[in-house]
Amino acid sequence: MSNLTIVMYHYVRPIHESEFPGIKGLELEGFNRQLDFLEENYSIVTTEQVIAAVTKDKKLPKHACWLTFDDGYKDHYIYVLPELIERNLSAAFFPPRVVIEEDKLLDVNALHHILSKISNRKSLVYDLYEHCLNNGVSQVQLNSYYKEFGVANRWDDEDTIFIKRMLQHVLPEDIRNLITTSLFEKYVGKSTQELSSELYMSIEEVSTLVKKGMYVGSHGSMHYWLDKSSEEKQKEDIVESLSFLESVGMSTKDWIMCYPYGAYNNYTLSLLKELGASIGITTKVKIADLSTDNPFTLPRLDTNDFPQ
Repeated sequence: MSNLTIVMYHYVRPIHESEFPGIKGLELEGFNRQLDFLEENYSIVTTEQVIAAVTKDKKLPKHACWLTFDDGYKDHYIYVLPELIERNLSAAFFPPRVVIEEDKLLDVNALHHILSKISNRKSLVYDLYEHCLNNGVSQVQLNSYYKEFGVANRWDDEDTIFIKRMLQHVLPEDIRNLITTSLFEKYVGKSTQELSSELYMSIEEVSTLVKKGMYVGSHGSMHYWLDKSSEEKQKEDIVESLSFLESVGMSTKDWIMCYPYGAYNNYTLSLLKELGASIGITTKVKIADLSTDNPFTLPRLDTNDFPQ
C-alpha cells in the first residue's frame, strides 16, 4: 500500500489541571483514547518502515499510520514516551536544537502562552497596535498588514492569525522580540527563561528517546521560517541541526526534516537532497500517497482530525 496517514502532535498533557488551561493542545486522556482509536483502525508503523518505503520501495501495511511529535516539549518525555513504550509503539520526534541546547523559548510558544491567558483577542490586537506605533510602524502600514495577514484558518480566527503572523515573521526581528517580551511579561507573569526551562526536554531526555528506540529528526536549529530565510541561513541552520542529532546519538543517514511552521521553498528542497535527507514533512492537510507525493513535501493530519 502507498497511502500513509501521518499524524502531527504538539502539546500533550493534563491541560485543564495545568498552569495554562487555555493552551490549545491534547489532553492526556484524549491522547490515550486517540491511540486506542488509531491502534484499532490503523497499522502504526515505525519511522524505519517509512524510510524504507520511500527509499527502497518497501510496502507498508494497509492503513499505515505514522506518529510525529514536534517542538521538543517535555510533555513528550513525561507523558508520551511511557505510553508508547507500554503499547510497544514507536514514533518520530522533532525538537529544534535551540530549545534543547540553549534553553531558548520559541516565539511560537511565547505566543501560545500569551494567547492562553487572554480570551479577548481584540484587546490584544489593540495592545499590539500600540506597541507597533511606539516602534515606528505607521497606522496605515498596520491596517495593510491586518488586511493581508488577518485571514482565519481552520483553527484560529482572523485576530489570532494576525497576532501570530506579526510576531512570527512580519515585523523586523528586533521589534518582534521587544513586543513579544513585553506582552509575555504582562500576560504570562513569568520570564521567558523560566517557562523555557519548564517547557522543553533536556539533552539527556532527548538522548533517552533515542536509546528507547524512538526516532529523532530535524526541526531545524533555530526554528526559522525557512522560506523567508536566505540560502546561506537555511544551510547553516539545517547543518547545525544535523550536528545536534548526532550529539544525541541519532544517525543522520537518510535523515528526516520536519519543516518549522511547514515552511520551505525550492532551495530548501534542493538542500535536503544535497545533505542526504530521505523525507520532508509539512503541515499540508492530506493523507500522504507515497506513489505520487514528493517525499520531501509529505502532508500530515493534525491530532484534532481524529477522535479524542
